[in-house]
Amino acid sequence: MQLYLSSYLIGDQGHHLANLARGKTALVVSNALDFSNDSERLMAGIKREIGRLADLGIPAEPLDLRDYFGSRDLLSEKLAAAGMLWVLGGNTFLLRKAMHLSGLDQLIHGKIDDEHFLYGGYSAGVCVLSPSLRGIHLADQPEAPAHGYEHPIIWEGLGIIDYYIVPHYRCDHFESESMEAVVDYYRENDLPYRAIPDGEVILDATHNRGQVVAPNP
Repeated sequence: MQLYLSSYLIGDQGHHLANLARGKTALVVSNALDFSNDSERLMAGIKREIGRLADLGIPAEPLDLRDYFGSRDLLSEKLAAAGMLWVLGGNTFLLRKAMHLSGLDQLIHGKIDDEHFLYGGYSAGVCVLSPSLRGIHLADQPEAPAHGYEHPIIWEGLGIIDYYIVPHYRCDHFESESMEAVVDYYRENDLPYRAIPDGEVILDATHNRGQVVAPNP
Protein backbone atom coordinates (compact mmCIF):
# COMPACT_ATOMS: atom_id res chain seq x y z
CA MET A 1 0.00 0.00 0.00
CA GLN A 2 1.20 3.47 -0.88
CA LEU A 3 0.58 6.21 1.70
CA TYR A 4 0.16 9.92 1.09
CA LEU A 5 -0.10 11.50 4.55
CA SER A 6 -0.79 15.22 4.62
CA SER A 7 -1.19 17.60 7.52
CA TYR A 8 -3.99 19.54 5.85
CA LEU A 9 -5.70 19.23 2.48
CA ILE A 10 -3.52 18.02 -0.39
CA GLY A 11 -0.37 19.78 0.77
CA ASP A 12 2.78 20.54 -1.19
CA GLN A 13 3.27 17.20 -2.94
CA GLY A 14 0.25 17.21 -5.21
CA HIS A 15 2.33 16.13 -8.19
CA HIS A 16 3.32 12.98 -6.27
CA LEU A 17 -0.30 12.33 -5.38
CA ALA A 18 -1.27 12.65 -9.03
CA ASN A 19 1.41 10.15 -10.04
CA LEU A 20 0.43 7.66 -7.34
CA ALA A 21 -3.26 7.97 -8.22
CA ARG A 22 -2.89 7.46 -11.95
CA GLY A 23 -5.59 5.09 -13.21
CA LYS A 24 -7.47 5.14 -9.88
CA THR A 25 -10.68 6.69 -8.62
CA ALA A 26 -10.53 8.33 -5.19
CA LEU A 27 -13.23 7.42 -2.71
CA VAL A 28 -13.59 10.51 -0.52
CA VAL A 29 -14.35 9.55 3.08
CA SER A 30 -15.72 12.39 5.20
CA ASN A 31 -17.04 10.46 8.21
CA ALA A 32 -14.67 12.25 10.57
CA LEU A 33 -17.05 15.20 10.10
CA ASP A 34 -20.23 13.34 11.05
CA PHE A 35 -20.50 15.34 14.26
CA SER A 36 -21.72 18.27 12.14
CA ASN A 37 -25.45 18.91 11.82
CA ASP A 38 -24.96 21.19 8.83
CA SER A 39 -25.44 18.77 5.93
CA GLU A 40 -25.35 21.49 3.27
CA ARG A 41 -22.00 22.79 4.50
CA LEU A 42 -20.64 19.25 4.69
CA MET A 43 -21.69 18.45 1.13
CA ALA A 44 -20.17 21.70 -0.09
CA GLY A 45 -16.91 20.72 1.61
CA ILE A 46 -16.92 17.30 -0.04
CA LYS A 47 -17.50 18.92 -3.43
CA ARG A 48 -14.48 21.15 -2.83
CA GLU A 49 -12.36 18.10 -2.00
CA ILE A 50 -13.51 16.38 -5.19
CA GLY A 51 -12.68 19.55 -7.10
CA ARG A 52 -9.16 19.71 -5.67
CA LEU A 53 -8.54 16.12 -6.69
CA ALA A 54 -10.01 16.80 -10.13
CA ASP A 55 -7.51 19.66 -10.54
CA LEU A 56 -4.79 17.00 -10.25
CA GLY A 57 -6.51 14.79 -12.80
CA ILE A 58 -7.86 12.38 -10.16
CA PRO A 59 -11.52 11.34 -10.59
CA ALA A 60 -13.28 11.11 -7.24
CA GLU A 61 -16.62 10.31 -5.65
CA PRO A 62 -17.93 10.49 -2.08
CA LEU A 63 -17.96 7.39 0.11
CA ASP A 64 -20.20 7.55 3.19
CA LEU A 65 -19.16 4.65 5.41
CA ARG A 66 -22.51 4.81 7.21
CA ASP A 67 -24.04 3.29 4.07
CA TYR A 68 -21.87 0.21 4.67
CA PHE A 69 -22.25 -0.35 8.40
CA GLY A 70 -22.55 -4.13 8.58
CA SER A 71 -21.95 -4.52 4.82
CA ARG A 72 -18.23 -5.12 4.51
CA ASP A 73 -18.50 -7.32 1.39
CA LEU A 74 -20.20 -4.57 -0.60
CA LEU A 75 -17.61 -2.09 0.58
CA SER A 76 -14.83 -4.48 -0.41
CA GLU A 77 -16.11 -4.56 -3.99
CA LYS A 78 -16.28 -0.78 -4.17
CA LEU A 79 -12.79 -0.40 -2.73
CA ALA A 80 -11.30 -2.91 -5.17
CA ALA A 81 -12.85 -1.13 -8.14
CA ALA A 82 -11.59 2.32 -7.08
CA GLY A 83 -8.05 1.56 -5.90
CA MET A 84 -7.74 4.66 -3.72
CA LEU A 85 -9.06 6.25 -0.54
CA TRP A 86 -8.90 9.95 0.27
CA VAL A 87 -9.77 10.36 3.96
CA LEU A 88 -10.61 13.78 5.34
CA GLY A 89 -9.90 15.37 8.69
CA GLY A 90 -12.30 15.99 11.53
CA ASN A 91 -12.74 13.84 14.61
CA THR A 92 -10.34 10.88 14.68
CA PHE A 93 -12.52 8.88 17.07
CA LEU A 94 -15.64 9.12 14.90
CA LEU A 95 -13.60 8.12 11.87
CA ARG A 96 -12.20 5.11 13.73
CA LYS A 97 -15.70 3.97 14.69
CA ALA A 98 -16.94 4.39 11.12
CA MET A 99 -14.04 2.30 9.84
CA HIS A 100 -14.80 -0.42 12.36
CA LEU A 101 -18.58 -0.50 11.88
CA SER A 102 -18.23 -0.68 8.09
CA GLY A 103 -15.33 -3.15 8.16
CA LEU A 104 -13.07 -0.68 6.35
CA ASP A 105 -10.37 -1.16 8.99
CA GLN A 106 -10.02 -4.84 8.10
CA LEU A 107 -10.23 -4.11 4.37
CA ILE A 108 -7.37 -1.62 4.69
CA HIS A 109 -5.40 -4.25 6.57
CA GLY A 110 -5.94 -6.57 3.62
CA LYS A 111 -4.36 -3.99 1.30
CA ILE A 112 -1.09 -3.65 3.21
CA ASP A 113 0.88 -5.76 0.73
CA ASP A 114 -0.91 -4.37 -2.33
CA GLU A 115 1.62 -1.96 -3.82
CA HIS A 116 -0.99 -0.61 -6.23
CA PHE A 117 -3.48 0.53 -3.58
CA LEU A 118 -3.26 4.14 -2.40
CA TYR A 119 -4.36 5.52 0.96
CA GLY A 120 -4.27 9.29 1.13
CA GLY A 121 -5.69 11.83 3.50
CA TYR A 122 -5.01 14.46 6.09
CA SER A 123 -5.38 15.31 9.78
CA ALA A 124 -7.73 12.70 11.36
CA GLY A 125 -7.46 10.72 8.14
CA VAL A 126 -3.79 10.05 8.83
CA CYS A 127 -3.82 10.06 12.66
CA VAL A 128 -6.13 7.02 12.58
CA LEU A 129 -3.36 4.95 10.97
CA SER A 130 -1.15 5.05 14.08
CA PRO A 131 -0.95 2.26 16.68
CA SER A 132 -3.21 4.08 19.15
CA LEU A 133 -5.44 7.14 19.38
CA ARG A 134 -4.05 8.00 22.79
CA GLY A 135 -2.29 11.31 22.52
CA ILE A 136 -4.53 12.70 19.82
CA HIS A 137 -7.29 12.64 22.46
CA LEU A 138 -5.71 15.84 23.77
CA ALA A 139 -6.79 17.58 20.55
CA ASP A 140 -9.89 15.55 19.58
CA GLN A 141 -13.03 14.74 21.59
CA PRO A 142 -13.19 10.95 22.13
CA GLU A 143 -16.90 11.13 23.03
CA ALA A 144 -17.94 13.20 20.00
CA PRO A 145 -21.63 12.38 19.42
CA ALA A 146 -23.05 11.45 16.02
CA HIS A 147 -26.20 9.64 14.93
CA GLY A 148 -25.63 5.94 14.26
CA TYR A 149 -22.34 5.76 16.17
CA GLU A 150 -23.63 4.10 19.34
CA HIS A 151 -20.41 2.21 19.99
CA PRO A 152 -17.80 2.42 22.77
CA ILE A 153 -14.74 4.58 22.17
CA ILE A 154 -12.08 2.71 20.19
CA TRP A 155 -8.64 3.63 21.44
CA GLU A 156 -6.70 1.31 19.15
CA GLY A 157 -5.53 2.86 15.91
CA LEU A 158 -5.26 0.87 12.71
CA GLY A 159 -1.57 0.18 13.30
CA ILE A 160 -0.81 0.65 9.60
CA ILE A 161 2.17 2.83 10.51
CA ASP A 162 4.39 2.25 13.53
CA TYR A 163 4.69 5.92 14.52
CA TYR A 164 2.36 8.77 15.43
CA ILE A 165 1.58 11.77 13.26
CA VAL A 166 0.97 15.20 14.75
CA PRO A 167 -0.70 17.41 12.11
CA HIS A 168 -1.12 21.21 12.13
CA TYR A 169 2.17 21.59 14.04
CA ARG A 170 3.26 25.16 14.73
CA CYS A 171 1.28 26.75 11.93
CA ASP A 172 -1.77 28.99 11.67
CA HIS A 173 -4.37 26.19 11.87
CA PHE A 174 -6.88 26.67 14.70
CA GLU A 175 -5.85 23.31 16.25
CA SER A 176 -2.14 24.06 16.18
CA GLU A 177 -1.89 25.12 19.84
CA SER A 178 -3.50 21.89 21.08
CA MET A 179 -0.93 19.86 19.13
CA GLU A 180 1.77 21.02 21.52
CA ALA A 181 0.13 18.90 24.23
CA VAL A 182 -0.02 15.95 21.83
CA VAL A 183 3.73 16.23 21.17
CA ASP A 184 4.40 16.45 24.91
CA TYR A 185 2.39 13.26 25.43
CA TYR A 186 4.42 11.33 22.86
CA ARG A 187 7.68 12.62 24.28
CA GLU A 188 6.73 11.80 27.86
CA ASN A 189 5.70 8.28 26.84
CA ASP A 190 8.76 7.75 24.62
CA LEU A 191 6.62 7.13 21.52
CA PRO A 192 7.93 7.72 17.98
CA TYR A 193 6.17 10.59 16.26
CA ARG A 194 6.44 12.96 13.32
CA ALA A 195 5.08 16.47 13.73
CA ILE A 196 4.28 18.22 10.45
CA PRO A 197 2.92 21.71 9.75
CA ASP A 198 0.19 22.35 7.21
CA GLY A 199 1.54 22.00 3.71
CA GLU A 200 3.92 19.16 4.52
CA VAL A 201 3.34 15.57 3.44
CA ILE A 202 4.78 12.20 4.46
CA LEU A 203 5.19 9.70 1.62
CA ASP A 204 5.35 6.14 2.90
CA ALA A 205 4.56 2.54 2.00
CA THR A 206 3.43 -0.47 3.99
CA HIS A 207 4.74 -3.40 1.99
CA ASN A 208 5.43 -6.31 4.28
CA ARG A 209 5.04 -4.36 7.50
CA GLY A 210 2.37 -3.10 9.86
CA GLN A 211 -0.59 -4.78 11.51
CA VAL A 212 -4.08 -3.58 12.23
CA VAL A 213 -4.91 -3.51 15.93
CA ALA A 214 -8.36 -5.06 16.33
CA PRO A 215 -10.68 -2.97 18.51
CA ASN A 216 -11.93 -4.28 21.80
CA PRO A 217 -15.42 -5.82 21.58
